Amino acid sequence: LADQWVSAYNRHDREQIAQLYTNDAKLMVHGSPTVSGRAAIEEFWADDFLEGDPLTLLTVTNSVTGTDMMLVHGDYRVVDRSDGGLLGEGRFSHVWLLDGRTWRLDRDLWNQPHEEYAQTAMATDVQMLADRWVEAYNNHDRNALAGLYAGDAILMMHGGPSIGTRREIGDFWAIDFEEDNPLTLLTVTHAVDGIDMVLVHGNYEVIRRSDGMAIGGGRYAHIWLEEDGEWQLDRDLWLQRGMY
Repeated sequence: LADQWVSAYNRHDREQIAQLYTNDAKLMVHGSPTVSGRAAIEEFWADDFLEGDPLTLLTVTNSVTGTDMMLVHGDYRVVDRSDGGLLGEGRFSHVWLLDGRTWRLDRDLWNQPHEEYAQTAMATDVQMLADRWVEAYNNHDRNALAGLYAGDAILMMHGGPSIGTRREIGDFWAIDFEEDNPLTLLTVTHAVDGIDMVLVHGNYEVIRRSDGMAIGGGRYAHIWLEEDGEWQLDRDLWLQRGMY
């Protein structure tokens, strides 16, 4: 999937790169306001092609994969095509959805300059978002947890089919609460943050409330969007340890 994006970008083919995105995809670049919709994203990249005749190279470092939803996360470098001179570098995060038999890019985030993961994970707002989810889950409050999600949010659990809409996600977590009276703890290790769109990514641990025994763990990735001053969870992926 990373190579598909690289091929389209490095050909400077605006139509080919546009076809990689869903109709209602969102793009955030370097902390700028989010660009929404395939047509607007095509215009953005067409303008970007004009700056220094660039080539962009992607190195995948992390993934959270499912049957119809996938996070691809890592490092990027932009170099001048003529002499290989460095034009930019940083982190990228792609969330892909399976549309029929075709993977399409649904959420697309880029940050520069390149920062150590520990620095990105220390951002106060990033930790606050993780803490909001933890508080609602550990109170086993179905309505409070569902209320964190956007109306058209998507949840992917452990490689299974995605779950869409706030109501269905709330129902899923209500069932999850019943298994071993769990507590879930999140450790933020990565962040790609913008003005109104942010990736919060890291490790999770599920423990039994009665004795603190670990009963699950792995990787999670949250994408939050801010609308009208309120952060809502837009895309939510979990992958159990041993599956990645």
